[in-house]
Amino acid sequence: MGFEHTSVMAKEVHEYQNLKPGDICVDCTLGGSGHARSTIKTILPNGMLIGIDQDMDAIANAKKVLHPFEKNIKLYHDNFSSLPGILQSNGIKGVNSILLDLGFSFNQLVNGKRGFSFNKNEPLDMRMDIRTSLTEYLSPRTANFPALQACPGIHPPAATQNHRL
Repeated sequence: MGFEHTSVMAKEVHEYQNLKPGDICVDCTLGGSGHARSTIKTILPNGMLIGIDQDMDAIANAKKVLHPFEKNIKLYHDNFSSLPGILQSNGIKGVNSILLDLGFSFNQLVNGKRGFSFNKNEPLDMRMDIRTSLTEYLSPRTANFPALQACPGIHPPAATQNHRL
């Protein structure tokens, strides 16, 4: 399945970043690479873009989308919490821009087997990084309903009924 993506507020984000050629920028949540593509075009010829995403599909997409700029990008399949180590490993002491576009992507919603959609009959997995062993799997057959009921605002169905969460 192809990676579908439209960056939200791309023009406004780009203007607010106030980027210049030669800048070092970080996109901590690559997603569909829309913001990254806009950024790299502005910071060329000597700029560098560091792209991070914990979704391997996003990294694979970024390799395709950003291929023409490969000399000026470094991609990491990681969580943005690793940014200090990534910068240190590249000998970078400071950057000009850091972007975090938090949330899940359209691709994660529509791609079956990812477990982000409530519209599909599949387990709710909802891991951004599928390498993670701990899942957020929730099934009416295995859910701990008393524990869920203890959460404010959560009203799970009776465990004896066949409901889809």
